[in-house]
Amino acid sequence: MKIKKIDLRNEIAEHYYIDALDFLSRFDALLEDYSKTKRMKCFVDLLMGFECALKAHIFLSNSTTTVEVVYKKVRRIGHDLSQLADMSNYLVDRGLYEKAKNDLEEFNVFLRYSLDAYESFFPSYLPRESAKLNWSATLTNYPWLINVRNLLKTLIVAVSEEFFGYVTADIEVLLEAEERMRSFAEKVKLC
Repeated sequence: MKIKKIDLRNEIAEHYYIDALDFLSRFDALLEDYSKTKRMKCFVDLLMGFECALKAHIFLSNSTTTVEVVYKKVRRIGHDLSQLADMSNYLVDRGLYEKAKNDLEEFNVFLRYSLDAYESFFPSYLPRESAKLNWSATLTNYPWLINVRNLLKTLIVAVSEEFFGYVTADIEVLLEAEERMRSFAEKVKLC
């Protein structure tokens, strides 16, 4: 019987893991409800899922740096998937991180706003070839979109074993974990 890890690093990573699962689930639920703006927002869910999955990988792979320092570094990076991929080291083989970085570095979560998205894909008063992003090659290219989705799923699955197991019945251990989380939240000013 595997006992679930109850340490601060894992708990923080698990929050990001759950967020990544939620974003992936929302993408899956909304993908077929098509309009241009809905597709853009649906894709942003994938980008946010990548951000969260990579953050889970980062917290799990930085065992020598305090969680407060890791959290502050991650917060400074913001939504930059390239930097988050570079900082991820949970997997020995960096192939997934490099693929996420290379496939998604040109995209930004600001596509969630229709003004930003339209100007990126369909710039006003310019020919479509002048667009920063290629709509046909990406968001309406179903195989490309599903490959991106599957890459996110692979990143999520890669860390999933870290969050499963039986939770201890030792109330003192559970209360100590709560105290550690409260202390962390106060140190990084989450509350």
